[in-house]
Amino acid sequence: MTVTNRFSRLWGSNGIGRPGFDAPVLATGGLLSGALALGAALVLRSWVDTGSDVGPTAATLNEAFSLLYGAAIGLAVGAALAAFAARSGPRILSGVLAGLCGYVVVLAPTLIVTRPSDVSAAEDISTAVTGAILLIPALLVGAVVGAGIAGHRKTGVYRRAR
Repeated sequence: MTVTNRFSRLWGSNGIGRPGFDAPVLATGGLLSGALALGAALVLRSWVDTGSDVGPTAATLNEAFSLLYGAAIGLAVGAALAAFAARSGPRILSGVLAGLCGYVVVLAPTLIVTRPSDVSAAEDISTAVTGAILLIPALLVGAVVGAGIAGHRKTGVYRRAR
């Protein structure tokens, strides 16, 4: 006998069948979240206003924060979509893994390849690891939101009365 609680729909542990991950959703969600993160980061970077009255340090920090916020928004949306679309396995963990996959496959290589000439590869890899740590809260928020929406959708709270 399997005991379920009110959080079982969020974590995907419904007791039916064996637990596992939805591999196509993880792969597609990973690529989608990476592409969304890169696109959002580039869009926010293009909106940065670095006028003539801004010094070089402030302009660099402004650009860096815009890239970080864009990556966080894109990864959160991708993790939410992956958690929402996961059919088996824990939804929240599926969303987080898809977001991490997107970071590792798309964002980290882009960060490493486009590094300035005065930065060593070791420093750039440590920057990529620090970026991953800073983006984990956005992944968690996105995955929880996506799993929550999928859980509400399955419970029938929003069904029309006949």
